[in-house]
Amino acid sequence: MSMKLTDVLRTLDELAPLRYAESWDNVGLLVGDPEATVGRVLVTVDYSSLVAEEARALGAELVVAYHPPMFAPVKRVPHEALWADAIRRGIALYSPHTALDVAVGGTNDFLADACGVEKGRRRPLRAFAAKPGAPEPDGIGLGRVGAIEPSPLQDVVTRLKPALGLEYVLVAGSLDKVVSRVAVAAGAGGELLGEAAREGADLFVTGEIRHHDALSAVRRGVAVVATLHSNSERQAVRAFASRLAPRLAPIEVVASERDADPFVVA
Repeated sequence: MSMKLTDVLRTLDELAPLRYAESWDNVGLLVGDPEATVGRVLVTVDYSSLVAEEARALGAELVVAYHPPMFAPVKRVPHEALWADAIRRGIALYSPHTALDVAVGGTNDFLADACGVEKGRRRPLRAFAAKPGAPEPDGIGLGRVGAIEPSPLQDVVTRLKPALGLEYVLVAGSLDKVVSRVAVAAGAGGELLGEAAREGADLFVTGEIRHHDALSAVRRGVAVVATLHSNSERQAVRAFASRLAPRLAPIEVVASERDADPFVVA
């Protein structure tokens, strides 16, 4: 069974509307013919060489890659570029990236859930600026902040690691510190640290953060947990694939098994 790519794109935009994406981002259909047919979709964080091989082996006509496989403006087409190979093979590439970060139920809501942030008591760290006369649902924007049951930081870390499929995370601050208000920002979320502090967060969870920003946070009474960049996003992207699958039935939607953070603990 198959459907037109243009119909798949409509469903993707319903789950993570592209109008939510940051202005600097490169989202949406990056490679592919909207009139082509799709029978298999592979969902991944990164369109790496291993994932490209997986897509070919699966026979996927569409790869939904959370991180845009092509980002900077293109003046020449490098023969060896993975996106150029996708064009040659007729594989479409789509990226939701910051649109999924901002959307309700996206990467930041998943990360907030993993930390135990109460659903009814969370809000964005940086609210989405809706256009005048175009109201948007509550709760959309970058990052999330909200209350958790007061707990030692160690308990939050113990809960967070299996939720993200991790054995280790980086922690700045005392593991004995009791935290009750948590801010999260998937990916490279350091730019939202100021908002987290102003919102009264005593814990900030993100993918990556600069060394001196972590030191500054601890001095201000905000503990930091960093997972490495894509580790803060991967399980959320897998959950996105699970939400997408029933919406696109009967075509097949598969979460990548070969996608992984480029760093390992050795």
